[in-house]
Amino acid sequence: MANGAETGMDGLRGRAELRLLPLFFTVFLVALVVCLFDLADARTFLGDVDDQMREIQIRRLMFGGGSWWDLGLPAVALPEPYVSPWSRLIDAPYVLIAWLLTPIFGAQKALSLAFEIWPPLMLAVFSLECAVIYRRTRVTASLFGHVVVGSATVLMAFALWEFVPGRIDHHNGQIVALMAIVCGLVRWDRVGGWLVGLGTLGAVAISLEGLPFIACVYAGLLTAMVLRADGAALMLRRASAILFLLSLPLAYGLLGPVGLLSVQCDAFSAPYIVLLTGLSAVLWGVSRLLPHAGWAAQAAALVVPGAAVVGLFAFLFRQCLAGPYWMIDPLSKSHWLDRVGQEHSALYFIEQGQISIVALAVILGSVLTFASGALVRQRQDGWPGLLIALITAWAALILTLVLNRYIRFAFAFAPLFVPIATRFFLDGATGKMTRRAAIVCVAAYIVVAGWIAVVTPVPMARFDAADYMAFDTCSEGDFSALAAQSPGRIAAPQGMGITLINGLPDGFSVAAIPFHRAAPGMKRMFEAFLSSDPAVRHLALAPFDYVAICRFPLKPDYGTAPLYDALSAGDDWPGLMRLPNGAENPFQLFRIDHAALR
Repeated sequence: MANGAETGMDGLRGRAELRLLPLFFTVFLVALVVCLFDLADARTFLGDVDDQMREIQIRRLMFGGGSWWDLGLPAVALPEPYVSPWSRLIDAPYVLIAWLLTPIFGAQKALSLAFEIWPPLMLAVFSLECAVIYRRTRVTASLFGHVVVGSATVLMAFALWEFVPGRIDHHNGQIVALMAIVCGLVRWDRVGGWLVGLGTLGAVAISLEGLPFIACVYAGLLTAMVLRADGAALMLRRASAILFLLSLPLAYGLLGPVGLLSVQCDAFSAPYIVLLTGLSAVLWGVSRLLPHAGWAAQAAALVVPGAAVVGLFAFLFRQCLAGPYWMIDPLSKSHWLDRVGQEHSALYFIEQGQISIVALAVILGSVLTFASGALVRQRQDGWPGLLIALITAWAALILTLVLNRYIRFAFAFAPLFVPIATRFFLDGATGKMTRRAAIVCVAAYIVVAGWIAVVTPVPMARFDAADYMAFDTCSEGDFSALAAQSPGRIAAPQGMGITLINGLPDGFSVAAIPFHRAAPGMKRMFEAFLSSDPAVRHLALAPFDYVAICRFPLKPDYGTAPLYDALSAGDDWPGLMRLPNGAENPFQLFRIDHAALR
């Protein structure tokens, strides 16, 4: 059987293979079509408040008196000052493009153009990364090869839609950084090690969402080194050197001397700088000094100093042991976070009637299953790197089933293995037992997914006031009345927070926006608008000068929320003085008389 496998691979290697440039154009052109499809209705499928908040952050930097190392947003006061956790690494290209275009279009127009230009440019980088990976999977130079690559690209839709013009949040940059790691893995050489290190550093600097995949990659590299896989020690050594040498300089450039010493458990800062530099030093030492030692010696050299680094992290940054969402209180969790779709499992899609997404997940699982069967049989150059990338893709798909926020990563990684999955059927070296086992697994996926879809009840949509507070009910509101008032702090539902920010005169601030760091402000708003206890309401509104809310025609299906119910219906409330704002204007503004507030 071994000889048969080698013969099968020899046959595949004997065929002409698609070169890098044709692969790139195939991926890029198909990806552009998928992105244009998303824009067909003038709305982006994945567009959300993250894009709006990123725009606010960048405009604050360029036009609002902000500075590079100052991530504070004065327009948000909880009442404590709000500091954004989002990386300047994502802001930098938009600022640079706007600066280059300003002499031609003016600053405001130049920035708007930058928001449209940079995502497609990142799509080109992403397409090049895909082409590099496909080049290593030996796609045959034929119409069929282009069809296979094009089909794989279409399967990436949920990842590609992050690159639609105007999608300026951090997920597209995160995908590009993680794909650089995969490129490094499939290269499995000196440059590959550097790519793994640079991708790791970029991914962590952008967001912590990629940490599970990074953990998979480095666990795989360590395992490969212990098993004496050729090139594993070199890969690990180069990647670790990049992390050790560049973590601190990058942190200084992005955060400044104060920021790199700050403790931000939900963002790139001192805790993660300590982990990156400490663990990379340990990994470099083992891969450089003990690459061929016995597993016991390697384990000791890893575990003892590695435990010391982790222990130092736990001692210095105890608050981070509670996770990145430590600031979210039970009230904000139940009224906001638990109602956000991306924080649920794949059952959420079934409950929402989005069976097509579950079907796509089954297809991705089938691709990975067939690719696993092919890789077991075919030991080509760089095989360990491909195997680690495959395991990482499996991890992304499994995490997506558990937590929907990882869906974009599963749809970026899994389709990369479509060419290998296709080879599973076309290569005569694949054994009958392997094929039968893979087909049985896929059949099981279909049956289980179908059974879950059938037995999972679809709940009737019922909304309470907390649900309505998450809606942006003021998109048609006129906020000009604020200009006639003295600056102050505004208490308003979190759903209208970002829309309100875009219309605020200088000196005003809102209490809540739908982001985890704003949980203290959301808690106050839930207490103010939903509580039946006047004392709780009074205390919640104590730091604020105004209450703002838009009229909303729908009444909650259940529950009582005295202040929200009254104001959203257009009624008055004792202690809130209605300010003139136009009878037809849905936006309502009240000055708080704290002494008379009921």
